[in-house]
Amino acid sequence: METTTVKSLLEEDAAILVDIKKELQDIHLMMETPSQHAVRPGSPLSSSNVEVAASTAKQLSIRKRFKTAVRQLVFMEKTKDKVHEAYESESVSRLRNMPTLSLLCAVPLFQTLDGAALMDLNAHVQVTSHAANSTIFAKGLDTCVYIIRCGTAWVKAPGKERTSGEFHHDDVVCESGDIVDPVEFLDKNDQFKCVAVGLVDALAIPREVLLKYKDHLPRLSDSLHSVRYINKAWASHTASGLRYEAKDSNEPTTNPSLYVSPQSFIREILLSISPELDLDHCIQCMARLFTRVFQAQTIRLYLLSPRATHFLTKVQLVDGGSGAQVPTSMGVPGLVYRHQLPLHMIIATADTAAMPQVDWPAYHAHKSVVAVPVFQPKTSDVVLAVWEVISDTIEYSAHEMHLLELAATFMQPYLGQCDRPTQRMGSISQVETPSSMKPRVLRLATPASTVQLTVGLYHGDQLIVPEVSIVSAKGTAVTGSVKEFDFADGISFGCSVQSLPRAVHVVWRVTSVAKPRKALAHAACLLFSFDHYLRTDNYIVVEFPKYQYPLTYRSYDPVMLSSPWQAPSDSASDLTDVLAAITSDPMRPLTPADKAYLWTSRDALTSTPAALMPFLLSVDWSNRAQVTEAYALLYRWSAPTYLQALQLLSRKFPDPFVRAYAVRCLDSLPDYRLRLYLLQLVQALKYEPHHDSALMRFLFVRAVKSPSEVGYALFWLLQAELHLPLLLSTQYLCHCSTYRLELYQSVYVMRLLEAIAMQVKLQPSKAASEAMLRDRLANAIVPQWFQLPLHPTVFYTSFVPAQCRVMDSAKKPLFLCLVPMKPQQPLPAPSNSICHNTIFKCGDDLRQDQLTLQLLRVMDDLWKSAGLDLKVSAYACVSTGHNIGFIQVVDQASTLASICWDRHRHRTSRRVRKAAAVKTAMWGKAVLADWLAHKSAGDDATATFVVSCAGYCVATYVLGVGDRHNDNLMLTESGRFLHIDFGHFLGHFKTYCGYKRERAPFVLTPAMVHAMGDRFDTFRAKCVAAFAVLRANASLLITLLQLALSSGIPELTPDTIPWLATSLMLDLTDDQATDKLNALIDVALATVTTRINHATHILAH
Repeated sequence: METTTVKSLLEEDAAILVDIKKELQDIHLMMETPSQHAVRPGSPLSSSNVEVAASTAKQLSIRKRFKTAVRQLVFMEKTKDKVHEAYESESVSRLRNMPTLSLLCAVPLFQTLDGAALMDLNAHVQVTSHAANSTIFAKGLDTCVYIIRCGTAWVKAPGKERTSGEFHHDDVVCESGDIVDPVEFLDKNDQFKCVAVGLVDALAIPREVLLKYKDHLPRLSDSLHSVRYINKAWASHTASGLRYEAKDSNEPTTNPSLYVSPQSFIREILLSISPELDLDHCIQCMARLFTRVFQAQTIRLYLLSPRATHFLTKVQLVDGGSGAQVPTSMGVPGLVYRHQLPLHMIIATADTAAMPQVDWPAYHAHKSVVAVPVFQPKTSDVVLAVWEVISDTIEYSAHEMHLLELAATFMQPYLGQCDRPTQRMGSISQVETPSSMKPRVLRLATPASTVQLTVGLYHGDQLIVPEVSIVSAKGTAVTGSVKEFDFADGISFGCSVQSLPRAVHVVWRVTSVAKPRKALAHAACLLFSFDHYLRTDNYIVVEFPKYQYPLTYRSYDPVMLSSPWQAPSDSASDLTDVLAAITSDPMRPLTPADKAYLWTSRDALTSTPAALMPFLLSVDWSNRAQVTEAYALLYRWSAPTYLQALQLLSRKFPDPFVRAYAVRCLDSLPDYRLRLYLLQLVQALKYEPHHDSALMRFLFVRAVKSPSEVGYALFWLLQAELHLPLLLSTQYLCHCSTYRLELYQSVYVMRLLEAIAMQVKLQPSKAASEAMLRDRLANAIVPQWFQLPLHPTVFYTSFVPAQCRVMDSAKKPLFLCLVPMKPQQPLPAPSNSICHNTIFKCGDDLRQDQLTLQLLRVMDDLWKSAGLDLKVSAYACVSTGHNIGFIQVVDQASTLASICWDRHRHRTSRRVRKAAAVKTAMWGKAVLADWLAHKSAGDDATATFVVSCAGYCVATYVLGVGDRHNDNLMLTESGRFLHIDFGHFLGHFKTYCGYKRERAPFVLTPAMVHAMGDRFDTFRAKCVAAFAVLRANASLLITLLQLALSSGIPELTPDTIPWLATSLMLDLTDDQATDKLNALIDVALATVTTRINHATHILAH
């Protein structure tokens, strides 16, 4: 099969990016150069016309180079599009040519079958091809179960009216990898019919064959509904996308929105609005989106009044006037409301006589109008609002009208607050009743006769008001040790309902009354529901107070915004000093004086993106006026960079509006950088109160848009989390289209290797283990091509059993050799081997290694951005589940211990050879230099060794990496020095009999310095430069660790993160830090225990 060489396109893209970065940097420097003349050329005040001419020529050169850089940027974007198109084309080609056995392996329903059963199923499978609009099944055609291999199958619900090509919300869309059982539909109604949308290839399996294995398969109905594209809203949006795919995008037009496909428009909507937003925020974000996409001059939303007598204008851009009332029988919104249909008009050709209720003079200056109804949720005949988009320069078409209809469907959930009588907590000053609740019956298995219940209201990890405690009555025995405890009194907090922040949650702690007090139970609950309503009535054993109307959280309150709260203006520090201190050390808590000064200076800070985080930390989230003001300032604040926005996703910022704002700022992340920070973003999902959030939508949109770069990594990060994958990874599988089967195949291979690893561990000897491994791999049924989580763009065809082995380790990891597809050579390390090697571990927790290697890649990215290429070799490591994962094998590399061993390979006695190796590790200075001279020629290897040593010395010192013996240090034949096996970090150093085994700040031995030759000063300078870059980005590094706290890595705790701030010397000036680092280099070189540890390790092994 011919495949496109995606790697060549990616390499070309990377090369262009480097050139553009350099080009733009030069232009920036030249643009910042102050002009030498401030008078017009030829003026008597001019010192020299020649100088002016030269300066003018320089400015023309700058503009020319800037235009060139812009053209290169456009070319780079087109190149990236070509890469994605090539990958998608390859994926479709692989699906169409996929053997039936490979597809059966990929279907989750059959992954529990053994090889013989799969072969039997494969013998009975028939491949069927269906032309566009042909029938796949209908009444009388139900003898087979179908597996969609390629294309889209449309199961049409009977008796539903639909326009041509439009899906009904009761229809079902099935794509690659979905199972379609005709009986499932025909038993409900024999008029169901399945047709092909375009060309569809499917596998037909006779029903009687499946029944033979019913005891070995999960219930078919469970599998049918586990991963299938049945979400009604998404099906409708996909239908719109399918309608527009045939549109000729090359048609000449002056309307840029015609080039916006429904798919890309949906992505824009999902990135603009999210469930965290209330109605007011949703309207503002939608209006901004319409302005950008449709280039509209006027945008209005007409919201229907509760009595349906008039519309209230909620937003009105350009011409102002928000809040005006329009009768439901008048104007454009009246026409849409009466007919319940969208409206599209070209003003110059509109039939004014047929629409007398429209105020035509008001539209005289405009060119075209599009208006669409927004229906009540779950209905199609009750209009709650009308969107109106007006352009003065563009003639809108039906395309814009359909896009606006898509946006209206997304807005329906936000109008739920208008669907029933409610009171807005943002503006109801009459709700001043204290926040309270009443505990009811509590059941506990405890010997205590009475218990104490302590309740607190928290915003993130900050207590809003003092905790309240009450003691129960004497417990009544129920059964065994279980007792019931009654509480006569309620709990009243020291705040009103109005002051409750949106992210508030209540925490209950039950302790014994008798001393010593013992914790008996713990629980927590959000006070606001997913749809922004305050919890009322009974929940489990707690009774929340009732109100006349449901209370909904709304952020916008013009009364409060008109007279914002003002804090005291006195402060103990200068604003600049406060900002500098906070940005340099994110671990430093804000003092009350800092918070007061930041709040009073908020207007001056809006132009400083770095000040957003400390400002939000200064907000009193229990003060309703401050919160309302903070929301308004978010729209005025200069947008933070994506690195600054990452900090807003930590647990310090639980407010959903703030988190949604941070996610919108992350949209500027290019795919390769998004993948770099993906580990933390997945962990940040745990801080979201609900699964459907702005962050989840952002990750899914980007994953679907770039499945090879983002989607594959996201899927395996979700799989590695025990409590997330059931819902989130399934939802991603629902929407990743043709890439789903490739993920299924990877999961199948993972399960196969896990089963083999478990069998290998049961063998009594190493010989038996390796025999079992090779036998199972030789007889395994694997897909014709499959991927491993390490490299998403690499496809393998088979294992090489003869070269696979069981490694010498307690957990018996598997050293695997795989054959890649011929056209692809994507591994970064050069290799003469035809096969690719990897290590599969089952029983080891790889999450800490994965995190440490990711931090190394982040450091490498920061260094390269600063012009430092330190040749960091952060090999791939992926945790794919509980104590399971893959590690990339570094090609052409040896450990320092093996180098010492190989130096004495001519010795025949193992004991003598070990003694010589120990002596070399302790006193041999030339061992590394000689090895490099033997393996490589020239000074390039030495130069690479120097810079890579500098990078790893600084990185391992900052991260506090421990257990650094010479089997965890490697050297490649090209001179790259690297560390492996990061089982200990953040200062967790090993001890022996109470003494620290590792006393040097990092590993630097005389043998390493000898290998550098006369370049030790270069090494020292590179260390200083690298350390300065990390100090400048300390906030980012600390934030990445804070976001990863929820991963549960044993050595990553709130108490260990300050190690990073200490190692980066954030309390010192730059000069002081440089002097201290130079002193540490001398200390590391002079530390003898490093060599003793290396010699002892060789002696012990």
